[in-house]
Order: sequence, then C-alpha cells, then structure tokens
Amino acid sequence: MNKQNEISDLGEFKKMAPTLSLLKKENHFSVPSNYFDEFPMKVKSKIDAEENASSSFSFAWLFNYKVLTPIGVCTIIILGALFFNTPTQTLKLKELTAYEIEQSLEYYGYPSIDDEFLAVLYSEENNDSEDQEELSEEEIVNYLLEEEVDVSQLYYEL
Repeated sequence: MNKQNEISDLGEFKKMAPTLSLLKKENHFSVPSNYFDEFPMKVKSKIDAEENASSSFSFAWLFNYKVLTPIGVCTIIILGALFFNTPTQTLKLKELTAYEIEQSLEYYGYPSIDDEFLAVLYSEENNDSEDQEELSEEEIVNYLLEEEVDVSQLYYEL
C-alpha cells in the first residue's frame, strides 16, 4: 500500500468502516502438510501422463463432426460425379477405325494385345478402303526427307 492510503489511526478506521473493523485478522487459508514437497512430483506425473496420451495415435479426431462433414460432402460429390458421368454409349472394337484404336492405345498405353490381332484389324480397314493408292518408292523417300525422319531409327524398328 502507498503511504498516502495507510490509515494511521485505528480510531479513524473504525469510524470509516465499522463493520470491517470488527473482523478478526486471521489467515483463512491452509496448505496440507508436505504440500510443497509433493507438488513438483504431482506436476511432473501429470505432464508425463499428458505426453503419453498425446504421443499415442488415435482416430478419435476422425469422428468429430467438423471432420466428418467435409469428408462426407466430398464423398457424395465424387460419387455423384462418377455416377452421372458414365458414358451412355458403349463402343465395340469393330466400330472403331484403326486410327482410333492406335490413338487410344497411345493415350492409354499398350495392354497385352496380340500384335497379330492389331495387324488383322489394320489390314481389314486398309482392304475396305477403295480410295487408297499405291505409293512409289520415290514418293516414300521424299516424304521421309521432308519430315526429317531418322532412317536409322526406322531400320532399327523394322
């Protein structure tokens, strides 16, 4: 307390606060015996228990509605998109041209399709088209030169 706020006279204090002056000066707080001797050990045991609980992995956070709601909404959106974006028409292999088959194989990769099967498909389409003309050897060479095709790569593949 500041010296200005000190009450120097007990009589003045009784005049200012008669009810307060009647109260006895007692310490109403008590501490159990050996409290401060045991206190650090209690705190350490609680900290250790908390660390053990936090270090063990649990899925309890997954069942929180703040986590489940966005996961559920995303799942519904993805399943809805997959369900409603299914192709309406199924193509059969015989309906595709050789070029379409070739493009899809390049795009999706080459599964284990028999080369003879592809050759038969390609030759059937080439036989069906009556517009096809025979190219001379000179035209083939000119085409390869114009397109700057590596001849050694062709030779290697053949």
